Amino acid sequence: METENVDEANEDEGIIISLFLDSLMKDAVQNPSKLVPYTQEMNDEMDDLLADVVID
Repeated sequence: METENVDEANEDEGIIISLFLDSLMKDAVQNPSKLVPYTQEMNDEMDDLLADVVID
């Protein structure tokens, strides 16, 4: 069935995202000096980049 394929794809995507986030967390714990605080300037840059993005 087609819905089974969608469910499997969603599950696979979830596993991949989980592995990616786990690797980020591992790196952050092992190398805390690489972390930088999120600033208002970073936020403003993101706002500028996403200003014309439309989500349906």
